[in-house]
Amino acid sequence: MRYNQVAKLILLMTVGLALGSQPQPASAQKPAAAGQYLTKGDAIMMLSATDFMKKKVGELLSWTVGYDVTRVNRVRLTPTINFIKARPRKLPPDGRTVFEILASVDDPGGLSNIAGVRADLSSIGRLPNTMLVDNGLYGDESAGDGIYTLQASVSPRIGAGAKDIPVAAANKKGWLALAKTNLEINKNPVIIEAVLEPDKAAADGKVLVTLSVKVDNPGRLEDISSVTANLSQLLLPAAMNLKNDGQEGDLAAGDGTWTLQFMLPEEVEAGNYSIPIEVTNLAGGQALGQAKIAVYK
Repeated sequence: MRYNQVAKLILLMTVGLALGSQPQPASAQKPAAAGQYLTKGDAIMMLSATDFMKKKVGELLSWTVGYDVTRVNRVRLTPTINFIKARPRKLPPDGRTVFEILASVDDPGGLSNIAGVRADLSSIGRLPNTMLVDNGLYGDESAGDGIYTLQASVSPRIGAGAKDIPVAAANKKGWLALAKTNLEINKNPVIIEAVLEPDKAAADGKVLVTLSVKVDNPGRLEDISSVTANLSQLLLPAAMNLKNDGQEGDLAAGDGTWTLQFMLPEEVEAGNYSIPIEVTNLAGGQALGQAKIAVYK
């Protein structure tokens, strides 16, 4: 049904309501002659007699622009982005560490009504209109489940800091849903904790001391290239490698905690010592820390 027909139908219905429930001017009380129809102008004149009905019709129709789209219930038309996330969220700008963006999308007309989901990756030096997929390929876990996926990396030209990633989902009727996630760009790892157990030990060559260093890395833990401790103050090698392989005192492989075990030589003098620790990763990042131990005789 065309707009003019809809407008005429609404007008005729509202005129009947207006005449039946509102006071009428004398000119409007005279019935129309048999076979005579109201013109659009006549209807407007009659409606103008009741402010109440003018207000009600005006909420829906505009005589200059037609249907007022601002009155549409968009909840029934627009797609929905249920959640959006990036994993991992912390990344180095190395051009090689891959991250994923996952967007869970739905639509009142069903998933088949989704026309596309795209992300603006310009903040990390990539394309501003990059497509997410829900086809079981290119990192997407399951086709047609409403979770759209994108894999990318951060350009080496990008500086450190938080970067917003806007995402838009469009349906086949042209309606949009907008959301965003963010990435934390930094190439340097972080030493969360560094402890020696026991932190007080005798220099007798018998007490086993365990150094544990918990590390966080932007990107993947497997991109940590080395965790070393300088034990030269304790008359041991200047660069001893800690391990995260579940062996030689390390509790679990790949858990983010690197471990080294050693015994204090008898020649070490009593006193308080700070053991320097260095962590490096494949992105060229570095973190420095220390662990303290008290030695007695």
